Amino acid sequence: MRIRFSLSWIKPAQSVNKAFKLAAAFSLLQEYTSRISRFIPCEIGPYPSKGKSCVWVCEREKKSAAVPSRELAQKLQEVMNSGTQELQIVIGGPDGFTLQELEAMKPSFRWSFGPLTLPHELAAVVAAEQVYRALTILKNMPYHEAH
Repeated sequence: MRIRFSLSWIKPAQSVNKAFKLAAAFSLLQEYTSRISRFIPCEIGPYPSKGKSCVWVCEREKKSAAVPSRELAQKLQEVMNSGTQELQIVIGGPDGFTLQELEAMKPSFRWSFGPLTLPHELAAVVAAEQVYRALTILKNMPYHEAH
């Protein structure tokens, strides 16, 4: 299995780093995807990726689940155990997603960071950090408890 952070605001021919206005946010996203890659191959790219994948959508809507880190770890374990080839975590752009876009994605999980409104670049960093945290929980590493 691999994890792909699909950033919906990236244009098809655009490089990922040029899609970030804040170099520091891109640097942090790279840091967490590098940490995730110690456990599972991980990449960053535009949405959609080619191929069949399990889709999680990060969005700000109240209908989405704001889950504790341990529950997210359980959801990630379920995906890992399912035989899925790719977990695609889709981060919305500044305007989020339309109802039609959500219906087309058919996400198996709609994920929210609670009532906060975050810039889309920061939301990508938070999503990556939470996936890394979930992996450390599954591996019984001290990262989760120490932070």
